[in-house]
Amino acid sequence: MHCKSSGKTDIGLVRKLNEDYIKIDEANRLFIVCDGMGGHNAGEVASKSAAEVTSSLYRNYYNDLLKDEILRLPRLFPPSTDVLTKAVRIANHNIFKKAESDPALSGMGTTIVAVAFEEDIATILHVGDSRIYRYYEEHLTPMTIDHSWAAELEKNENISAEEAAKLVNRNVITRALGVRESVDIDVATRKIVEGECYILCSDGLCGYVRDDDIRRVVADAKGDVSQICDLLIELANDRGGQDNVSVVAVKITGRGEESSLPQLETVKIDGEPAEYFAAEEEWAAKAESSNTKTVEIINPKSSKGSKGGLFIVILIIMVALIYYFFLRN
Repeated sequence: MHCKSSGKTDIGLVRKLNEDYIKIDEANRLFIVCDGMGGHNAGEVASKSAAEVTSSLYRNYYNDLLKDEILRLPRLFPPSTDVLTKAVRIANHNIFKKAESDPALSGMGTTIVAVAFEEDIATILHVGDSRIYRYYEEHLTPMTIDHSWAAELEKNENISAEEAAKLVNRNVITRALGVRESVDIDVATRKIVEGECYILCSDGLCGYVRDDDIRRVVADAKGDVSQICDLLIELANDRGGQDNVSVVAVKITGRGEESSLPQLETVKIDGEPAEYFAAEEEWAAKAESSNTKTVEIINPKSSKGSKGGLFIVILIIMVALIYYFFLRN
């Protein structure tokens, strides 16, 4: 499977802090959008932690997590679905423990939407009211159903989307990472098709822009994933920019060979039992340690610049000394 991807996050026109966080790992074919919530900078902490812990585990410990029987899921899934779900569970528990131990972070949480590709399938995972869309042959299809009070009423009370949009508490979400020690997660898998495009977004887009307008903008971009992100964020800000807005676009440019991996309708995976928590805390520590090591690898690049500056200073001093002792005479 081959793809092109792009992502962009924007603070919007009203908020003072961007609590959205995106993660693009094209090498491992994993894409994430998180929308944090909480007082002060707590939402920013939650969204970043969710994306970084999830991606670190998926990138660095894929095979180990897949084989971990302690954290086993209640049914069999394709490998990428299994690993991604376990990683998000660990990220959820990690955010909860951080909030519990630090009063400044109390009550923080985050939504998450993620797409992971394996052979010829896409795993679609979500918690909260951020969304994933599929665009193909000029049709835009929502791939997720919001975990929100308004969506629950639409589903159970048979009210229209227009009626739900007018509800006073329409933005209240019914699921988020970090709010409870365990979390229910929705997952699905589908066979990918060459030419289709997956669009992940926070509700700073889908909460203010109608699906028909999103479809029109994506069509106008003609498959340019960078332009899709730029135009959708511009549109959200044109509609008032009331919230942070984030968009990740992934276009499938090559499908690859068919596999035996199954296509599965959306299922809810119930929150894990308490006996999983100790193992999840160990995994979270590994994930955060891996992220720290990544930073340590990057730092020497900047230290080279410092050494280069020191060399120039020494050179200037040497020239000055040569001038003083030789040229003056």
